[in-house]
Amino acid sequence: MTQLRFALLLLFPFAAFAQTTGFSPHSPAAQYVERLAVTTGQSAPLHPELKYWGREDAAMLSRNWDTLKTLSAGDRRDVAWLMDDNSEWLPDSLRWRTARKGIFGWFYTTPAHFFEVNEPAFRLRANPMLQFELDRQQNDEELVFYNRRGLEVRGDIDRKVFFYSNLLENQVRLPDYAELREEQYKAVPGAGFVKPYNSGVFNITNGYDFLLAQAYVGFRITPHVGLHLGHGSHFIGNGYRSLFLSDVSNNAFFLRLDTRIWRFHYQNLFLELSPFAPNNQGSSVNLPKKYAAIHYLNYNITPRMSVGLFEATVFNRSRQFEFQYLNPVILYRTVESMIGSADNVLLGLDGRWDVARRVRLYGQLLVDEFLLSQVISPEQKGWWGNKYGIQAGVKYFKAFGVDRLDVQAEFNAVRPFTYSHLDSLNSWTSYSQPLAHPLGANFNEIIGRATWRPLPKLTLQGRIIAAKTGDNRPGENWGADPLWSYEKRVKQFGNTIAQGEKADILLLGLDASWELWHNIYVDVKFQHRRKDSQNNALDLTTRLFGAGIRMNFWPTNNLDF
Repeated sequence: MTQLRFALLLLFPFAAFAQTTGFSPHSPAAQYVERLAVTTGQSAPLHPELKYWGREDAAMLSRNWDTLKTLSAGDRRDVAWLMDDNSEWLPDSLRWRTARKGIFGWFYTTPAHFFEVNEPAFRLRANPMLQFELDRQQNDEELVFYNRRGLEVRGDIDRKVFFYSNLLENQVRLPDYAELREEQYKAVPGAGFVKPYNSGVFNITNGYDFLLAQAYVGFRITPHVGLHLGHGSHFIGNGYRSLFLSDVSNNAFFLRLDTRIWRFHYQNLFLELSPFAPNNQGSSVNLPKKYAAIHYLNYNITPRMSVGLFEATVFNRSRQFEFQYLNPVILYRTVESMIGSADNVLLGLDGRWDVARRVRLYGQLLVDEFLLSQVISPEQKGWWGNKYGIQAGVKYFKAFGVDRLDVQAEFNAVRPFTYSHLDSLNSWTSYSQPLAHPLGANFNEIIGRATWRPLPKLTLQGRIIAAKTGDNRPGENWGADPLWSYEKRVKQFGNTIAQGEKADILLLGLDASWELWHNIYVDVKFQHRRKDSQNNALDLTTRLFGAGIRMNFWPTNNLDF
């Protein structure tokens, strides 16, 4: 019966799988869904390359996984956790299996949600958000500090209209290497407008205060087509990084159209961006605008294999959108010829292959510009205009036969001048921050990660990242910073990765988290980062020890560099 049910889902995926509110790709829910999709072999209706994943998808998959007899005790706990986390998409008999009196009969009547409403035509979930963390940085009298508080609300009306919102008030003091980046770009990673913050209680004199907000409303136009309009972030890919589009920059206004039918998921995404962080301009200045029009088409060749085609154009029109880019059909070069523009166009190809219910192989190829003749000609090797990036990675679940151990290895390399443009306003950036990899361009990187849960409530994570970069020198563009126009390049040929001010960066992170309650964690962390630059003045070693508590909050990886 289970095999028959899943076969029907393969044939008619939208009969049970639709686009609703989603969850963060950095949350435990995303980790559990990906892990179970690979290890059970039942991931066909899901296109994991497109984040954020829908909660209805997670609930329906969890119900299917719950019928399997082969799950380990740990996997069965994860399935129960997912069902609690996405309970609005469960029938009453399953949603109330963990019901309780709660606090005053109103709050936490189920484990995952502070407050909830369950009516036939209306469902709502409301949860507080919190991160409070104090870190001691070696040779620094002041603390590294994160104090974030907020509220998350999601729900739906008639199962056809969906809404989501979260608002976070943030006071932070960054590690020294992130502080140097803010001084260079006048932008806090992942944030927009910031103002200075001081704290006498924690002896902080150079912190930042800022708001972060995400909000959108979604509509189920047909059983196969959904539309979302709002303010938020996006991620395309299977890796720790994405060379296409990631959430390392500030949230942006967006319009998104998702079409899911048969084995296809086709997404049209339109973004309103700002070339500069408002901290360069002052809070009372209207920032210039630029826009991105993005197509991504993913096709599940088999339940365990997929390929995707990515296309994006970024352009500025004096605060006016180029309406011809609303064309929903992929391959914008026809539009480019019609309007006679020289906007920045990116193309990409990615793929995924799940092997033996243990391994996920994945990769990306990003092409900004490329001429084969400039590669094969001995006199013209290293042409500046051959701008591209590659990613190759592997995830190994239940590694070496250990039930709760997952490991990942990933390689990323991006050529100099990739993501940049003749018009610096058309670079693949927003708020003075990259839209893809946090290092921008002109680097290669190796990432190793491991996650182990030796106890039901304890998660241990380790990561090691080694990168070779080439920084721009004062007044010299060696291709590291997409914010610079490529017209300012130093040389025409002989360009290689990590040229310019060469540097080796090594980052080691160790984290332990104990889940006190559903989505409430106590964290202990250690981080060591060393930058060894050709310019000794840029050398920097950072060592952090810290602890904190989190509630419904998921840190991103935008502070790695």
